[in-house]
Amino acid sequence: MLARKPLSVLTTALVLSMSVLAACSGERDSLSELEGERTPSVERSVGFDGNVVRLGVIADITGPGGTLDRARLTGVETYWSDVNTQGGLGGRYVVELDILDHRGDPQIAEQAVPDLLKKVVALTFVNETATGAVHPFLVAEQALGVVPTSTLDWENDPRFLTHVPPIEAVVLALFENQPSPNWCVITDGSPIGIATRNASMRAAEVAQAQNVTLIEVGEDLNSATSAVACGKVLVEVAEDFQIEAIDSLPANREIYVRAGSAAAMERTDLQFAYLDSGPAWNVDSSEGMRLLLAALLRHAPDVQPDTRVRDGYVSQIRLHQLLEQAVAQGDLRRPTLFAASESQAGIDMLGLAEQRLQPRNFNIWFSDNQDEVSDHRGWQLERQLATENVDALTN
Repeated sequence: MLARKPLSVLTTALVLSMSVLAACSGERDSLSELEGERTPSVERSVGFDGNVVRLGVIADITGPGGTLDRARLTGVETYWSDVNTQGGLGGRYVVELDILDHRGDPQIAEQAVPDLLKKVVALTFVNETATGAVHPFLVAEQALGVVPTSTLDWENDPRFLTHVPPIEAVVLALFENQPSPNWCVITDGSPIGIATRNASMRAAEVAQAQNVTLIEVGEDLNSATSAVACGKVLVEVAEDFQIEAIDSLPANREIYVRAGSAAAMERTDLQFAYLDSGPAWNVDSSEGMRLLLAALLRHAPDVQPDTRVRDGYVSQIRLHQLLEQAVAQGDLRRPTLFAASESQAGIDMLGLAEQRLQPRNFNIWFSDNQDEVSDHRGWQLERQLATENVDALTN
């Protein structure tokens, strides 16, 4: 187990123009300020010693999914570093992260999470690999956990705080938008891969998409996709399989991947489409991006603000609001947080759809480095989608 005091951030490379610096320099995160009078004190509880609020992180830092989780944790750490800079929760209490590296093995998470839950108020990040192993302990300890990716099961589980469309709803929206082409859906045995595979044929039925073929990542992907003449390929596999899977595909296909997990795609004979549920990347119009870039400038100036960092940052907003509400009420106990989560109305997710609002939108970006309207990633916004038939898929 790794513990960090004070918060640190992982670094890569940062390239920001002076115009971005100017746009971000005056921003302050208002989430740590609540209207009304502050309570004089907060009773001690699990994870709160009267001075410090401790939050748990369960991630794959050194295992096969380490690149993705390290980037997302940069966003998580940056978020809470910014909260601490502004005085902490309620302007008084510092937040510290207690980080567990399960190295991609859910059994390690299962063995270590009981001790972690003895020291933290909630789990502010649980990666997808560990979600199933962690859930029984969240129920037993009446604790909340933030998951960076959503499925319909996790979406409807009161112990998990989600902020993105369930992957099943994303698949359905893709098929609804383009039901006629031949689709191939490539998946692996990861939790999100399994959810995608299980939902695809029902989603095809609801969307009336007649030509959907399921392919597992261990098959001969070139032969399998060529045999059914798939023009559009949805790839949902873990980070360590992604580049190999895409390198195996035949040319002249349209490849759909989640933006947050997308590895560097170098093939010029494929058209890449990135599925992104976060705020717009236009700094001048997106509150979420202004706050993120300003926080990175203050706490992680050497980090490039990519989609994965942004996803980690934005994922913290709902838990932060719950913690601020609990501090204002003088009660940080887990049952109080859980009850507040159950009754919480829709909140502003800095450009995302409000919580509890279904179906949530997501954006499709195409890679187009030559287009003058592309953003700094070389992506151009193609369309925004949301399914209207998620209830039919759920049932």
